[in-house]
Amino acid sequence: MANVTINQWVAQSQARLEAVWKTAAQDIAREVQTPSAKGGKMRVDTSYLRNSFAASVNSTPTGNGNSSYSEGPVSIVIGRAKIGDTVVFGWAAQYSIYVEARYGFLRSATQNWQQIVDKAAQKVKTRVG
Repeated sequence: MANVTINQWVAQSQARLEAVWKTAAQDIAREVQTPSAKGGKMRVDTSYLRNSFAASVNSTPTGNGNSSYSEGPVSIVIGRAKIGDTVVFGWAAQYSIYVEARYGFLRSATQNWQQIVDKAAQKVKTRVG
């Protein structure tokens, strides 16, 4: 009987860990893509840079920036990832590195990683208990 209880506890803990990790990944993706006009650090002139954002699991993402940005494809990639995978975000726009160097939209988000994880843990705790 104790074994079943321990196994259930471990399974619940792993599910919560995965929920926190995926929530934090989604939140950081949202933060790096937030335009400066909406309180973020990403400067948006033509939207090409923002629209070129993509995600991939364990490899460099590809994209062309020709469509309007949507969280959907990034959410799908994060949803498919497993604990131990690396979710990689990137921009196909060749000038992204220069815009990042000037405005720091990626740098500032990664510097806030611990706070993002803490908030994600609180969200999961509120949802699941």
